[in-house]
Amino acid sequence: MASNQLLALPVIALAVLLWPQKTVDAISVGFQRENAMPKGNIKSFDLKSRMTLPYGPDLYGSEVPQSPDDQPYRGYGPGMGASETIEYDPLNHFLYSMSDQGFILVADYADPSSPKISDYSFKTESNKLGSMSICPDQGVMLLSLSKAGRIDVYDLVSRDDPKVPTLQKSVDCGPNAKNVLASKDCSVAAIANTNAGEGLEQGSVTILQDVLSDAPKRTTIPLDYNEWDDAYLLRRGLNMPMTKNALEYWDDYSHLADDLDFSELRDNYKSSIFLEPENLAWGPDEMELLVNMQENNGLLRINMTDLSPVAVAGYGMKDHSFVPVDINANDGDCKLKTYPSLFAMRNPDQIASLKYNDKNYVITANEDGGKEYGDWEEAIKSNDLFQGPNFKLQNVIVPKFIFDENNTSAGHSALFNDDCQDTTADEEELCLRKVEFSVGSNSIDFESDPKNPIFYRMVLFGGRGWSIYELPENPRNQLKLVFDSGDAMEREGCSNFPWSHNALMDEELAPVTGPNNTFVKFLEADGDLDMIADVMEKNDPEEKGCLDQGDGTPGSCPLSQMVDKRSGKDGAGVENVIMGEACGRLVTAMATEKSSIGMLFDITDITTPELLHVFHLSPAARDSSFGLAYNAGEIGEIDPESGVFLSAKESPSGKAGILWAGALSGTVSWWEFDCKEEEEGSSSTKQQSGEQPVSAAAAFFQGIVMGDDAAGLYIWDVHVDAIAAVDY
Repeated sequence: MASNQLLALPVIALAVLLWPQKTVDAISVGFQRENAMPKGNIKSFDLKSRMTLPYGPDLYGSEVPQSPDDQPYRGYGPGMGASETIEYDPLNHFLYSMSDQGFILVADYADPSSPKISDYSFKTESNKLGSMSICPDQGVMLLSLSKAGRIDVYDLVSRDDPKVPTLQKSVDCGPNAKNVLASKDCSVAAIANTNAGEGLEQGSVTILQDVLSDAPKRTTIPLDYNEWDDAYLLRRGLNMPMTKNALEYWDDYSHLADDLDFSELRDNYKSSIFLEPENLAWGPDEMELLVNMQENNGLLRINMTDLSPVAVAGYGMKDHSFVPVDINANDGDCKLKTYPSLFAMRNPDQIASLKYNDKNYVITANEDGGKEYGDWEEAIKSNDLFQGPNFKLQNVIVPKFIFDENNTSAGHSALFNDDCQDTTADEEELCLRKVEFSVGSNSIDFESDPKNPIFYRMVLFGGRGWSIYELPENPRNQLKLVFDSGDAMEREGCSNFPWSHNALMDEELAPVTGPNNTFVKFLEADGDLDMIADVMEKNDPEEKGCLDQGDGTPGSCPLSQMVDKRSGKDGAGVENVIMGEACGRLVTAMATEKSSIGMLFDITDITTPELLHVFHLSPAARDSSFGLAYNAGEIGEIDPESGVFLSAKESPSGKAGILWAGALSGTVSWWEFDCKEEEEGSSSTKQQSGEQPVSAAAAFFQGIVMGDDAAGLYIWDVHVDAIAAVDY
């Protein structure tokens, strides 16, 4: 097993309790640090089985089309989103996979080495589901229906009396119900409600109490709480895609002023319209609900005792003048560099909650972001922003050290300018014309003067890794960053799988000919013209496809031909945090969204994670296109958005492991831990306290955790207030 020690600090006897996010066991798992098994007790972490799930009925086969009632489903096809979310019932050993097309696929994992699709899959009453949460003890699953604004409750499959789940009840939960999270006893369900990018709907959280009763109590918690205005949210470090002053700028003074009309929004403005509740996690004892706000790069804490929002706090920024990053999509290589005045929001997608000794922590999977509202977009390409001697955003002031209109090759934006010329003598100085920047509050100060805002730094979307924060006992204090993976996800991913570095494989690379070319057929000519054009383009070798998709025929490109394609956007972005106890150690795992590189970390020492293993979830995609690898039955997890950790007690094999789902490949794999045998009564069964040597690499990561300037990273954001000292 590959091993890489990221951090080595003195080991302290600590107690650990774990609250997993969206797993089947939401109660705390006792983990006494002083009784932890020694380092190295995880012998291996290996793939044991993989299965491909149908997305639903075969609606496009040469035979008579299959109906939703026909079993088993045979509608296979890459890109169809057959496994957007998975959950696992440890009492009956059935896996539930939520399809993007509104189907729930049920797989039998009684024998995890040979799982099978069951006869109990079913079609829901919606063609578009938001998320899923299950309650094994109560035998029910909760499905959020985004457009319908409700929660549907179905029963689970019982091993003793198996049958297709039926709808038990529906509960209204407000518009745009994105994610649902049930409490351990299923008496409470929390739902994240977002603004869909139009109208005046506020970001909110809905709490359903007594959700399984005949009369559930619904409480909507709007996020326009008390003093939570723009000034407060900015002070707390949140990214606001729009503020009231920003609306004034875009509507009246920007280059888009003639095309935008925000008059109704400005007349009825509330900050909460641009607060985006995303994923949810329970805090300790379920006394607190933690709400991740991806687009805002921040966390909301809700007191479950009185159902009140307590505070928000930003996740801070990564300073890429010190933390290397690969944002060059043009060189087809993994060259990580630093850039002055360049920062990145972390924009985590999913979070997990952890109680470690007497302190509470949150682990974040840092993906990307970018808000859209009507015809306005927060993301802008760098060469659209810096156009020779012209700065795209009309009436915006830019410091000369960033952009000098009289000398575009002098400022920190020089490489990002549309007029940039590649330096032939130095391959390191390649132009970066299509990097995505934010024009939200983390990069532009609209508050000082909306007529003449100040662009004070270049900001990327996505932290390209993962982080650990200590939750302050007083929620009104800021989060404390205790670990950030820095450039490890890109660096280690490239070191182990250079052919997959920041590569791209998604639904746009689904096949347009041959077997299982379902995705392109599924698209509707009226509403999906852009997607259809994109799929056709990426399958055409004269456009963005490849002459050889892996068998000598033209088609979409294998991963090895797509290296660097995500470097200018989110790079090694990850969506999911999978966490639990294996072999007496506390571990977490995650995978890059678009390139399927997985990593396993030992976090038994919470501030000094150790990289245990780097692996690939779809090695067949290296030299075969999405369609070829899929049709050969060799595709692994493409777009690994969802995963479930199973303890040894929950696992059907009796060994701890991870179920990993590929949203677009429709595959689920079972990875199992193997532990070293321990000698009974041996002193080696307990980790001994004491000083350990710190390597050079460990010293660097220690600097990241502690905020040591000498190590080259400023942990926390330089907020808007700090720009007063800048000489314009």
